[in-house]
Amino acid sequence: MKRFTTVMSLVFVLIMLLSTCAFAAPYTTYTYSIDGNVLVSPEAYVPYGDGPITSATLGLDQPLSNPSDIESDADGKLYIVDTGNNRIIVTNEYFETVDIINDFVNFDGVEDRFNAPQSAFVVNSGSFKGLYICDTGNGRIVVFDLETREFKRVIDAPESEFFDEEDIFRPKSCVLDKYGRIYVVSSTTTEGIVVMTSEGDFINFIGAPKVTVTALQAMLDKLGISDSTANIPLTYANIELDQMSEEFIYATIMFNEAVHDQQIADLTSKEGTYSPVRLLNADGDDIMNRNGFFSPAGEVAAAYETELTKGDISGVSEIQDVSSGPNGVWSIIDSKRSKIYTYDRDGNLLHIFGDKGNQFGNIDKAGAITYQGSNILVLDTSSLSITAYRRTEYADLLDEAISLQNRREFTEAAEVWQQVLARNNNFDTAYVAIGNAYYREGEYELAKEYYMSAFDVENYAKVYKEIRAEKMEKLFIPLIIGIVVLLILIGKVFGHAAKINKKAQYKTGRRTFKEELTYGFHLMFHPFDGYWDLKHEHRGSMRASFVFIFATILAFAYQGVGQGYYYNPLGTTTSFFSQASSVLLPLLLWVIANWCFTTLFDGEGSLKDIFIATSYAIYPLPVLIVISTLLSHVLVGTEGQITTIIVAIGYIWMALLLIVGMQVTHDYTSGKNILTIIATLIGMIFIMFMAMLFVSLISRMVSLVSTIISEVSFR
Repeated sequence: MKRFTTVMSLVFVLIMLLSTCAFAAPYTTYTYSIDGNVLVSPEAYVPYGDGPITSATLGLDQPLSNPSDIESDADGKLYIVDTGNNRIIVTNEYFETVDIINDFVNFDGVEDRFNAPQSAFVVNSGSFKGLYICDTGNGRIVVFDLETREFKRVIDAPESEFFDEEDIFRPKSCVLDKYGRIYVVSSTTTEGIVVMTSEGDFINFIGAPKVTVTALQAMLDKLGISDSTANIPLTYANIELDQMSEEFIYATIMFNEAVHDQQIADLTSKEGTYSPVRLLNADGDDIMNRNGFFSPAGEVAAAYETELTKGDISGVSEIQDVSSGPNGVWSIIDSKRSKIYTYDRDGNLLHIFGDKGNQFGNIDKAGAITYQGSNILVLDTSSLSITAYRRTEYADLLDEAISLQNRREFTEAAEVWQQVLARNNNFDTAYVAIGNAYYREGEYELAKEYYMSAFDVENYAKVYKEIRAEKMEKLFIPLIIGIVVLLILIGKVFGHAAKINKKAQYKTGRRTFKEELTYGFHLMFHPFDGYWDLKHEHRGSMRASFVFIFATILAFAYQGVGQGYYYNPLGTTTSFFSQASSVLLPLLLWVIANWCFTTLFDGEGSLKDIFIATSYAIYPLPVLIVISTLLSHVLVGTEGQITTIIVAIGYIWMALLLIVGMQVTHDYTSGKNILTIIATLIGMIFIMFMAMLFVSLISRMVSLVSTIISEVSFR
């Protein structure tokens, strides 16, 4: 009974300790920033003109009705798809209406009209030159001459056995690559993007988005009672030709709440599985470079609901449209926030502009985007207007730097990137570009500094290996001598420890503090004999145990502040208190929970025996953690797996020693020891649950008392 009372008292003390730690270390709310703090960069695009382009400024007798797309050609002419009025409005580069296409005479000599057209695409040159209109309601693509706007031909629904009989061809977006292949997004087709020849013959489907299947749906599928509509893949919203290659296709996927969490995960992992925008080749493979800090998919900061975004628009972006611009840059619009995000070919975010609202320069509901030369035009489907944006000096510098890089004039590009940094010293892409230029010139130390400024650990690893190779070449002989000397010293230490342990083995009476500490060397490699002597011949002590625990805390503290740049680029540190808590709390939980259960299972070890055995089990861990931390300054990239393996060996070694230690300490069989260990782990969870319950109870009591005090004070 006395032992049970002591156990419960210790459990209560541990709960109080856990409760104190819980109050002392509340949850931290983290916020997220976009690549290189682009949110606070200088303005890249500004609206121009006397205001938005409306039906009145276009001089239209019949106002725009449900416009769905805008497209520009090489001469700056603009094509507005006025879906509600079944017409295409053509303007010159100054947004003056020069033509309206609403009817035409087809090949049969019959007057023909559009039926709810959805988009337009311009081929500026070559044998396929023309204006391609997705006449969605009529299930066809109508082609016009680009200069005269005269009817040329109709591309009807392709005939193929791969089309389901119930499928109706409803093209809502189309592009042509330089080989004349036609890529079509059909609103009723879920197999992917339809690919046809220039004559309209079916080739195949490409890029079918991933089917979203939950675990429950998968189980129902196996039982044959699944709802087939639940496994329909996501569909595409729009496609755009990559103007630089003229053979790759940008494709945006319609927003779907079912994959919201997966899309958020893809932002940081940079996987393209659920990305709302992709770059597809002719085979339908996603070849988009996602080398930025986050996947190029719009909003990052507000994709996570934090204290800063609660009540505001949150969640991933709804990418409505994409447009390809000069020098391989491309822009997307977020219809949820009416913002425009621009990226380079490597997936680096260059700038963001626009916002939701009715003020000139803001967009109420962004519906379509197109490049008009270097300018950007955005269709507002809510106010039925178009806002034109032009580049600022800052964006001109970005364009010049990217253009020089595309021409492989890296030194000249680095000079321009320096001018960019003079205007925005938080722009990581510029730091990386300058670092790349120095790397190509062999200026590795300078390149490393720029990579570190951008927190670019991958490029840092690349340049660090070059620096390391140069140093090893100069210091090869001293390095070999140092390694040999170190191995000799290690051998001397182990040999000296073995002599001390052998001498102490036959010693009677109390061991010295040095002998108690050194005994850990013997126990590490001879656990069964070591733990037997530890308990029965008192080769260890509480004071040595405290030293081992403190050494482990110091090792973790050193790991928290002393890792190499590659493993901790942001230089984050942890407090000594948190490191001590991470060691002491699991250790105390284990000791008390094990003592509680071994009381029931006739264990022979006392609380002191369990504590000493556990403390000696962690003997190899601090040594290996320190070695791993030291190596983190030398090993980078894939070599870093060695540091992970070293730490893993430390934990496995500790676990094996702990298992043997508990078996010998309590004089258990192997089977009974394993059962006790499992019960101990369950007991640790139970104690933590009790601590959380206690914290919750105390917080409710505090809240109740504060409420009563407030009520009394008011009354």
